[in-house]
Amino acid sequence: MIKPEIVEDILNSARIEEVVGDFVRLTRRGVNHIGLCPFHDEKTPSFSVNPAKGIFKCFGCGVGGDSVGFVMKHENYSYVEALRYLANKYNIELKEEQQTPSQIQELNEREALYMVCAYAKDYFSENLQETEEGKSLGLTYFKERGFSARTIEKFQLGYASQERDVFTQQALKNGYSIANLEKSGLTVVKDNHYYIDRFKGRVIFPIHNFSGRVIGFGGRILSAIQTGSSAKYINSPETSIYHKSDVLYGLYVAKTSIKKEDRCFLVEGYTDVISLYQAGIENVVASSGTSLTIGQIKLIRKLTNNITIIYDGDSAGIKAALRGISLVLQEEMNVRIVLLPEGEDPDSFARNNVKDDCLAYIKEQEESFIQFKTNLLLKDIGNDPIKKAQLISDIAKDISLIKDLVMRSVFIKECSNLLNISEENLVQVVSKFRVKAYYDEQAKTNEQPVVSEDKQTLVDVTTPTPPLITPPAQPLTLQNVERAILFILINRGEDIVYIRSKTDEEENKFESIRLDQFIFDDLYNDGIVFENDLYRKLFDLYADIAEQQQQDIVTALRRHENEEIRNLCIELSELPIEASPLWEGERIKNYIRCIYNDEGKSLEDVIRTLQRLKLIKIRSMRDKKHEELKQISQEDDELICLFELQKLNKKITEIEEVLGVVYRQW
Repeated sequence: MIKPEIVEDILNSARIEEVVGDFVRLTRRGVNHIGLCPFHDEKTPSFSVNPAKGIFKCFGCGVGGDSVGFVMKHENYSYVEALRYLANKYNIELKEEQQTPSQIQELNEREALYMVCAYAKDYFSENLQETEEGKSLGLTYFKERGFSARTIEKFQLGYASQERDVFTQQALKNGYSIANLEKSGLTVVKDNHYYIDRFKGRVIFPIHNFSGRVIGFGGRILSAIQTGSSAKYINSPETSIYHKSDVLYGLYVAKTSIKKEDRCFLVEGYTDVISLYQAGIENVVASSGTSLTIGQIKLIRKLTNNITIIYDGDSAGIKAALRGISLVLQEEMNVRIVLLPEGEDPDSFARNNVKDDCLAYIKEQEESFIQFKTNLLLKDIGNDPIKKAQLISDIAKDISLIKDLVMRSVFIKECSNLLNISEENLVQVVSKFRVKAYYDEQAKTNEQPVVSEDKQTLVDVTTPTPPLITPPAQPLTLQNVERAILFILINRGEDIVYIRSKTDEEENKFESIRLDQFIFDDLYNDGIVFENDLYRKLFDLYADIAEQQQQDIVTALRRHENEEIRNLCIELSELPIEASPLWEGERIKNYIRCIYNDEGKSLEDVIRTLQRLKLIKIRSMRDKKHEELKQISQEDDELICLFELQKLNKKITEIEEVLGVVYRQW
């Protein structure tokens, strides 16, 4: 049990932005921090962290909570496990009573396996440092690899005795059940209660999850005791806490450096990671001999979009490994490949070169994945036309996964030269893969594009709809709308308005909210930021001050050290407050059916102003899509673009119907 006063200390010490920031790349946006939600797949950030309130909230999937709740959900921890994690992070000493053997037996399976692995890690480490066998065999091996005492401690390396079941017997004496020892993969149980330590006679590499808990082990047999029947490396089997496809060795140690460098080096084995780390290249992880999986890619994407994969100079498994790398492109990440000199692997390369030389070689030799794969496979096709056709199809499929139009065009041009095929033909092959992927995705969501034999049918729906009423005298400009939102903040931001409760819609219950918070929530929910630099700065400053003090926000802005901010605030404050023409008309009632505000029309004005801002943003997206359409030469790509235009115009029409007016183009 953790004492209540210790729990209180943990909760007071935990800063939500720091806790979440260990797992998610966060960007400051006004009062909040935003990032990609770790609980569902998304490409546009909808995950928000509020430091002042100590909570997080995803507007995409709806998940929310505090620091403890985040750790519990992200790491699948119990409440107590999450508290232990936070206590360790903030160096808070936990004064827990020692668990008895009977209490250990009563732990749930996952927590029991965590406890078993933690015990095994300590046992193997102590065995390495304090037994004669551990020092003469295990420690000697690590020192021969050039690992320092600090590095051995950092990666918590260990050694398992050659005796058949010495670890298992010791664990049983300490209250750990044979069932959990077997489930963890540490003990192999034979008939008639015959036990074998899985990792006997091996040096041990503990495998940690993202938050640093040991979930499994890798073991290497030593040459001094190696037999013909023993595999060089063995790993823990799949368990309820260890799934190899969702784990990267060294990630817990490397994650801070990966975020700082905005780049992740990926290698194959344990010693590769450790040698590079010791050489000073800390942003490195290992796939432990497997091809990249979606789960591993998502772990890296939490920290960076840039991956550089380092292969042995004579690696026989490169071609097989390449098949998994296309997943990186699918996840919209940047992947580059480095092939080391023949006879070198990352381990030896790091030991034979200093950090600067290693990084210089990587910078000079790295190639994009497409370039590397094309050059590699070209060596094998010779003059075989069938192999060449397959290669073209293979490369075209990879290129089709690249979302960025410019990057895709660059690779098409370069690969057309390498493959001796015209750009036009390669574009056609790429286009077929893109269209197939597009329609497959649409089929998943049951949203089929409207395609007619007469393409004019589709073209017609992408043209602007006629005005509903006469356009207003003033054009709708982005700057005017951003200014209008600031005007509302400065003059009415602290007003209280009432909105229908999201949890009691059928009961006609309402809840109060400050008008400025309503604006913040709406804009953050849609990921909208001001484009005018000065307006954005004032908006962010307002949000920052609002978190520190609930009153006199405008007074603080008027006294701000920045002259432009002071002048703009005063200018907006002195503008006369007039009745908005947006309050007029019955159509607004159809849209704001959840609003109840006896005090006036402030909320209606805000909502419609925010709708105008969204209208501008969507129109801008439509204009860019029109420009893209002019550059497209392939029919399949054109159909996709036309369908996307159709959807954008549909959104524009919906907003204009709500507003009851079609604003003329600015």
